[in-house]
Amino acid sequence: MKPFALVTDSGCALTADLRSRFGIDGFVRGNVTFPDGHTEKADLDWEKRTPEEFFSSLTGKKFILKTSCPNIDEIAALFLPFVEEGREVLMVTVSHALSGTYNFAVKAAEKVMSEHPGSKIRVVDSLRYSTAQGLLLVRASALREQGKSCDEAADWIEQNKNCFHQMGIMDDLFFLARTGRVNKAAAFMGSLVGVEPMADFSPNGLSTVLAKGKGKKKSLDAVVSYFEKLAIDPKGQIVFLAHSLREKEANYLKKTLEERVGPKEIILTSVDMFCGANIGPGLVALFFYGQPITDDLSKEKEILAECLQKK
Repeated sequence: MKPFALVTDSGCALTADLRSRFGIDGFVRGNVTFPDGHTEKADLDWEKRTPEEFFSSLTGKKFILKTSCPNIDEIAALFLPFVEEGREVLMVTVSHALSGTYNFAVKAAEKVMSEHPGSKIRVVDSLRYSTAQGLLLVRASALREQGKSCDEAADWIEQNKNCFHQMGIMDDLFFLARTGRVNKAAAFMGSLVGVEPMADFSPNGLSTVLAKGKGKKKSLDAVVSYFEKLAIDPKGQIVFLAHSLREKEANYLKKTLEERVGPKEIILTSVDMFCGANIGPGLVALFFYGQPITDDLSKEKEILAECLQKK
């Protein structure tokens, strides 16, 4: 029996080289609508414009974008070739709290399976976005290489997705507030000069600000300390470091992480277009596997506070 197909959506931030390396068999694109009214498919591989051009266009907050998820038929079309080959399919989607992709994917899977009796499609809501979603796909790919079945890989992701963290800094919460991803009070605090909002994932699939650092270097150093305290097997894991138009800060974080911890691999990449339209420029974040996230994030808040107090 052929190994199961591993598919996703354009919120995963995995460019063509990374999809090839980790055996991602396919993905479906969301949509980005530009201020002039025209809509494009979200570009994971930056074929029309570079990340720098894209995020630079959002600087100044006048160039506002809208995103929408792929429809049921588009997702069904992603599944169909693999089902016709007799392969089982595992799809890992961007968080349902950020997009309707998961709900549409479930309906698409039901449609395809009803038309092809005996087929199997598992759809998993990552409760994550961008390279955190990518990390879940990397783990699923490793499980497949170990000979795990579609169900075994899907069950592992369901049971462990709450162990995938983010930590970093954000220059401005304007774009997140505009789409309802943070409240206006948090957005105002995040706009103050010298204040760096720092967030981790909450169990409901959204990012939650845990603290407001003061000064980029001190805040980025605290990111590494946070990783040291919460990561499981920090030296043995692949981590992602994503940014939106903050290459200098990302390189500083990468170098500090290498010197202080030395993970197996640090993959430095840009935030993808689909998620980036709702994030805007100014993000630098580390994504990693660690201890389960607490329901109220109290443990994570306490740890980050300690990390920020370090000199």
